[in-house]
Amino acid sequence: MFKIILTNFNLEKIFWIMKSRIKYMILAALLLAAGGGILAAWKQNTTYMAKISFYVYSSPDYVTDTGVNISSNEMTQAKGLLDSYMQIIGSNRFLKAVMEETGLKEYSIGRLRGEIGATAVENTAVFHVSVYDSSPENAMNIANTIGKLAPDEIISVVKSGGIEVLDEAELPTVPYASTSVVKYALLGGAAGFFLAAVCFLIKGMLNTTIRRLYEIENLFTIPILGTVPQILSEKEGEKADVYLNEKSSFHLKEAYSNIRANLLFTRRGEKCPVYAVTSADVNEGKTLNAFNVAKSYSNLGKKVLLIDADMRKSVMGQILKVNTETGLSQYLAGIVERLEIVSVDANMDLILAGSIPPNPAELLAGDQWYQLLQECKKKYDVIFIDTPPIGIVSDALSMAKAATAFILIVREMMTKFDREEKVVRKLEALDANIGGFIYNGISAKSPDYEYRHYNNEYEKKK
Repeated sequence: MFKIILTNFNLEKIFWIMKSRIKYMILAALLLAAGGGILAAWKQNTTYMAKISFYVYSSPDYVTDTGVNISSNEMTQAKGLLDSYMQIIGSNRFLKAVMEETGLKEYSIGRLRGEIGATAVENTAVFHVSVYDSSPENAMNIANTIGKLAPDEIISVVKSGGIEVLDEAELPTVPYASTSVVKYALLGGAAGFFLAAVCFLIKGMLNTTIRRLYEIENLFTIPILGTVPQILSEKEGEKADVYLNEKSSFHLKEAYSNIRANLLFTRRGEKCPVYAVTSADVNEGKTLNAFNVAKSYSNLGKKVLLIDADMRKSVMGQILKVNTETGLSQYLAGIVERLEIVSVDANMDLILAGSIPPNPAELLAGDQWYQLLQECKKKYDVIFIDTPPIGIVSDALSMAKAATAFILIVREMMTKFDREEKVVRKLEALDANIGGFIYNGISAKSPDYEYRHYNNEYEKKK
């Protein structure tokens, strides 16, 4: 998993994942925002605060003596008593007395302690006791009860100093705090957007489907022979004409002209090179590209032979609407002595796969197959072989020594790079020559499609 994420890691892909899933992330944000708002409204809690203030003396006599002058030393002693006094207010003994005085039998000591807070005023002998409660009346009553009981209760325990109420608690009219529906909605929205983004990002980084050329270029040192555009039908309900012919569009013809030119560098000086066209999986366009590349050579005046060696699932005859009584499988099995060859045009011949044999891999590894190729190389300028997908069956691997080069077809938004990597490793283990990739089905809107602007202008001028 980590290897896939590391291989997939690219800022462009991260931005693409976010951009392509932004509406779902916004939807998740809205749903969780609504959920957070509803939850906040349902469990809305309002808290009121009542506060009472105390003054601490170093001697109990000072509480009632209004004419006394307190020295700085006595002030220091009073400050030293603050912590002790505040601790006593939070003790079980004192809180139990408060409960009995107020008559709040539904309150526990733990709850009451949680509602009371005491803070000292810096550099003074004053401290405040704050009571937080959902009822403003209860908050005020508890605070004033503390003020009523504190002087006697605290002195009876500490037996030092004195305490006096400065300000009694008043009935709070404004909530101290309340659950904010807006706040929870915003938090829910942010959480929804973030979680959706993380989920889509992880899913996207684990998706090994090839969607850009750089994903092939970063993973392999094998050249890309060319890109084939995705051909869409001009009329709804009709199949697009994806097979190369005189009526094909400029950009389709140009795509295969580029591939043909790049293939010239892979022929190894052979008079008649043999190219095995294969892919990792089905539906990636190997048969289409085998025919179109062969047709491109034929248009150049070369004598071309196309062999349908996909004896497990042949579709070449159906696509071209041609048929023969026998084919490659019967010839390689020794059932017939002569091959039936179909003429596609003046320069291009076709050998169909024939009936499905029980042992196609063995037939492609036999001497009869190699003898056939040697005979054909004397008659043709180039031979193309449509083989089964290497990622599924091993038939094409039998041609590792016979083929001048393998042409690997990858299809945008379909081929997975981990599957393609396994195919490359299999061929490299046999020391097979991999001529390059054909990047099939590239979108005309893709940044990697070099003719996306040029071909439109060219067609207009035509």
